[in-house]
Amino acid sequence: MRVNPLLRFSVLSATCLIVLGLVLGHFLAGGIRHRALVDARHTAALLADEAIRPLLRPADLRGGTISKARLARLNAVVAAVRRNGNLTRVKVWSRRGRLVYSDDPATIGKRFAVEKSLSGAFAGKPYVGVTDGTLTEQREERGLGKLVEVYVPLRFGDGDTPSGAFEIYEPYAPISAAITHDLRTLLALLAVGLGLSWLVLFRLVAGVSRALQSQVERSRYEAEHDPLTGLPNRRLLYERLAAAIEQSRRDGTSCALLIIDLDGFKELNDTLGHPVGDGLLRDLGPRLAGALGDEALLARLGGDEFAIVLSGSGQDEPAGVARALEVALDEPFKLDGLRVRVAASIGVARFPKHGHDVAALMQRADVAMYQAKRARVGWAEYDSERDVHSRERLAVTDELRLGIERRQLEVYYQPKSDLSDGRVVGVESLVRWDHPVRGLLAPREFLAQAEQAGLMRLLTMHVLERALEQQQEWAQMGLDLTVAVNLSVPDLLDARLPDDIAEHLARSRVEPRMLTLEITEDVVMTDPQRCAAVLQRLAALGVSLSLDDFGTGYSSLAHLRTLAVDELKIDRSFVSSMRDNASDAAIVRSTIELARALGLRVVGEGVEDGETWKQLAGYGCDLAQGYFVSRPVTAEELTPRLLAALAATSPQAAVAVG
Repeated sequence: MRVNPLLRFSVLSATCLIVLGLVLGHFLAGGIRHRALVDARHTAALLADEAIRPLLRPADLRGGTISKARLARLNAVVAAVRRNGNLTRVKVWSRRGRLVYSDDPATIGKRFAVEKSLSGAFAGKPYVGVTDGTLTEQREERGLGKLVEVYVPLRFGDGDTPSGAFEIYEPYAPISAAITHDLRTLLALLAVGLGLSWLVLFRLVAGVSRALQSQVERSRYEAEHDPLTGLPNRRLLYERLAAAIEQSRRDGTSCALLIIDLDGFKELNDTLGHPVGDGLLRDLGPRLAGALGDEALLARLGGDEFAIVLSGSGQDEPAGVARALEVALDEPFKLDGLRVRVAASIGVARFPKHGHDVAALMQRADVAMYQAKRARVGWAEYDSERDVHSRERLAVTDELRLGIERRQLEVYYQPKSDLSDGRVVGVESLVRWDHPVRGLLAPREFLAQAEQAGLMRLLTMHVLERALEQQQEWAQMGLDLTVAVNLSVPDLLDARLPDDIAEHLARSRVEPRMLTLEITEDVVMTDPQRCAAVLQRLAALGVSLSLDDFGTGYSSLAHLRTLAVDELKIDRSFVSSMRDNASDAAIVRSTIELARALGLRVVGEGVEDGETWKQLAGYGCDLAQGYFVSRPVTAEELTPRLLAALAATSPQAAVAVG
């Protein structure tokens, strides 16, 4: 059973405060007892020097007899002291153990065995302690209970060996009562003070806990939902589709995936503008949801692409849903004063007929959607006989492998600037494919195929090699820049990765501290234990580790303590909108404070203007990355700007490299 963290804190903190109170009470009791014993020793020494010794003669302690006159004066002094104090017994001892004087006349002149405490006083060492009355020398004193027993030496000249010892007994009961009284008072004050402190601390922690819980819940929601439409996103779709497949496998039933792509959406965006296009996407969600049953999940994959999961669907249900969606889209949308009609192409793939896992169903529903779009039939179910798209993918995959080997893939660099003075201190390495036929391709156009074809490790090593070579070139020009390279899931699941990176660093002669490896939360969460072990080995090399897109996932806080990262990169979705969104600004500010508390460096992504730059700098962010600093550019384009910025004398000149 998982214990609520706030309850755990309450119990542990209350226990600690109680233990603290008991420990303080123990030390207070010991202190009171010690002071009482010291006072008793001082009292005995003062009484011996000022009242008793002047009435005695050295001969009295060598076997002589005290005269009646002096004995009467001793009795008077002792009686006076007893009236003003708490004396129980007063005795004067000779070195042979004879009682020279006692307030009990019947014992004067008797001899007793010399105890260790008494022999210490004969040696010049005062003694004070608490004794049980049953252990005293005299039988008649053994009913007095606990007593404070004090022995002090008696000397009749400075530096002389003690001629005897002076002994007093004081009742221990008043000391015990004082200890009890003071201890109760202290414990009462401690109970009130510590209780109030605990209540204040509990309220603070409870407030912080609620705020963190709220932020975690919001982060989780945002990680699973599309910010524009509020629909589940690709991540949540994958989870629900996997759950539907597993349930269908157990029940022996079927489930289906529908992928929907709007026809002509790009032309609509280009004609009416992105705000109108966004408005259409927001209105489209409720329209599509109205055509679905309660068990269906509608999600936005990105752009103008949506997906639907039908759990436990029958043979004809996917086709019926596709036709219902077509009917729902017949009604025009009212956008910016215009009536706009949209159509869609829908692809259908079913488990287990068309695939047995999420990846297979996604790929085949996507193929079916493109089949429907090419045939302009509205919707189509996956048909393996017509699947030429997969062969095209194989061709592209082969081209990509050759492209890596022939160094067709270019590395672009996006600078990171120090927010304190504007200096460019590092770059992020971003890959582009200079395809011989299709031209320059962005990562989104080939990375998915590279991952499916198992080429990500080869691609990562290619980018790493090029980035380290470029770092060395810049270093020779006097540009002291770190280079960052992104790692994928296959990279972090490969135990050989640290050895490969160490080999590349040694070959390029780049210091490990000049290399930053960027990972995203989704990469780590694929296999947290295995990834954490690889990250530990990478950290041991001396390279810097950066957690990219921080804030978009909901498990970063849970794993941040155990990951060997040096840097957090706040996702651009928060940074770019924080000027106009107080919630996003609060998330950015709290993330920076969290990183500061953990000793981490912070990079703000998506810095598009000077106001955002100033706001991040005010929050204490370390580095900025975005179009305000520079777009991703080739090394040939960036190097002259960096050299010019290096020669510049003002921070403003150093910022403006883009």
